[in-house]
Amino acid sequence: NDNRKSIAFPAIGCGQYGCSISLVAKTVIEEACRLRTLYPIAITFIIQPDRTDIYDEFQKQIDLLETSEPSQSLEQPLESPIISVSIGNGIIVVEKGNITTQKVDVIIGSSSSIVLTQTIIEAAGDEVKTTYETESKRNPNSILISTPPGQLSCRRIFFLKWKPDADDSILRQSIIDFIWNVIQNIISCNYTSVAFPAIGCGGYGCSVDIVVKTMVREIKNQLKTRNLSLTVKFVIQPEQQNIYDEFCKQVLASKKELVEKSVEDQLPTTWEKSTGNQLRFV
Repeated sequence: NDNRKSIAFPAIGCGQYGCSISLVAKTVIEEACRLRTLYPIAITFIIQPDRTDIYDEFQKQIDLLETSEPSQSLEQPLESPIISVSIGNGIIVVEKGNITTQKVDVIIGSSSSIVLTQTIIEAAGDEVKTTYETESKRNPNSILISTPPGQLSCRRIFFLKWKPDADDSILRQSIIDFIWNVIQNIISCNYTSVAFPAIGCGGYGCSVDIVVKTMVREIKNQLKTRNLSLTVKFVIQPEQQNIYDEFCKQVLASKKELVEKSVEDQLPTTWEKSTGNQLRFV
């Protein structure tokens, strides 16, 4: 009646009321889907960062609805939500999309991935292709190749060397080094936003759990320790639902860990925890 175009709901009934989370999520999602066929309105469900169980159930019901009713033509198809979490002065965002269409300061590519490199260069155009090929020949051992944006909506494109490894410890360290190099160059250029693809989650056969967890934790660590005012976007290909879910899980988990840690950090230095789950003043 008020000609509003969007609305945000909390997860009503999923807290202290003791209602079935599955039943609430199923009912709410189905009704929201029905109403969207009648009215052009964007519906968002906001879940508390520490309630990953509720988020997972809402996501499950959306997925079930899409698979059980593929023949229904909705005016606005259901899409995976964009997850955004604040870490200090920075923000971590997870969304499905195309890395080449991101409107950020820097788009990240991996020169070790032929498919990703070709995708970015083809979208960016001849200027980027020429610069990339010239720099690759001039500095074959360079860890990072920086090119102009070409036709992309960014300020620079960073192509970094990265090689996966079957050894989990080496794999983790290689990802940490990858993130560190990106952040160092972002700081030196005074950039405030960056978009990462899900490196290592394609044809390399790496553990998605290890790759995603390491990437998210290292980004969180860089944002906190350097006190960066930086927006970091993880852009996942639309068909990679399992990878998107894992990034969401780790980002939301990192928020929960941050909240718990911040509470402990505020305690006086003369306080210590006892085994009885109480605080003792010394």
